Amino acid sequence: MINYKVTALADKLSTGETQYKYYPRICNRQKLKLRELSKDISRQCSLTETDVYGVLRTLITNLPTLLLQNKSIELDEFGIFSLHAKVEGSATAKEAKASKIKELKIAFRPHKYLKEGLLNAKFKKVK
Repeated sequence: MINYKVTALADKLSTGETQYKYYPRICNRQKLKLRELSKDISRQCSLTETDVYGVLRTLITNLPTLLLQNKSIELDEFGIFSLHAKVEGSATAKEAKASKIKELKIAFRPHKYLKEGLLNAKFKKVK
């Protein structure tokens, strides 16, 4: 069950008037630590909790290095990790240089299998 609460957000109109709209927002997420995830995964396969933890830690350690080698990392039916950049525009192509790249961001594009797993989500309104 996914908890949500209703939040009012102000929308300033061109007339200077403020109008509020109400939006459902997911809340009260519970954090699952890597060690707990490793334990859960180990119960579903022949690997020990320590083996699973080691593999996941190694993946986490290697992701930044691979991304900096300009690679997109596709994890089969999980999704793809890749780099995106926050950039500053230039008036000419000659001015568009690496110095215009202001920030790197890691993007994740989930695989359709992962998205399909969310189609039957159930929601519960909380205060």
